[in-house]
Amino acid sequence: MQASVQATDALARAGAVLLAAGRSTRMGGPNKLLLEFDGEPMVRRALRTLQAVPLGPIVVVLGPAADAVRAALEGLPACATCDAPQAEDHQVSVDAGLRALTAPVDAIVIMLADQPLIDAHDLRWLLAQWHACARGGALVPVFAGRRANPVIVDAALRAPILEAGPTVGARGYLATHPDLVHRVEAPNDHFVVDVDTVDDLARLAERGLRGTLAGPTSPAA
Repeated sequence: MQASVQATDALARAGAVLLAAGRSTRMGGPNKLLLEFDGEPMVRRALRTLQAVPLGPIVVVLGPAADAVRAALEGLPACATCDAPQAEDHQVSVDAGLRALTAPVDAIVIMLADQPLIDAHDLRWLLAQWHACARGGALVPVFAGRRANPVIVDAALRAPILEAGPTVGARGYLATHPDLVHRVEAPNDHFVVDVDTVDDLARLAERGLRGTLAGPTSPAA
């Protein structure tokens, strides 16, 4: 019973930054965030998953496809959005999201919008792991030796990460402060599967999760 109460308490104090600013250049055509899985745009699926945990407040970081992404999120409970400067390094998006997330929270989940296998159960498990760690650090999942996502950073790290600047970002800051990083083995590969290319879509289709373009168009994979 005590573990359940602690997990619920952790969930109530966690916010999130959803990174949806990518240019999707490796997909070679459609913006991957708008690809539909089970009839739902991938970026909408990601935000709905965060809200189902529940997490809040949530900041969605937008990029070149900002208008289309906003349209894809229409009708979901209100969340904040911000624009990220165009850059190859997604740490610039992390910086923008952390700057926009000003509400008081204890933990911040930094999540990619292109991980369609991640579900609310996965995020609740991750938050329970964070709750069991010493405060003041970051939780990084690992699967089969691979660094995974999402990551959770203690809210106390927000200021020093931002002071380090967007070219350093959360990843660079944590790399220079390894004592702050708690690594935990993820229970499944949901944490390492993302969508960057048509080949990634094909591998998801083999698992029964098929990504398609919205409307009466040909499948994207």
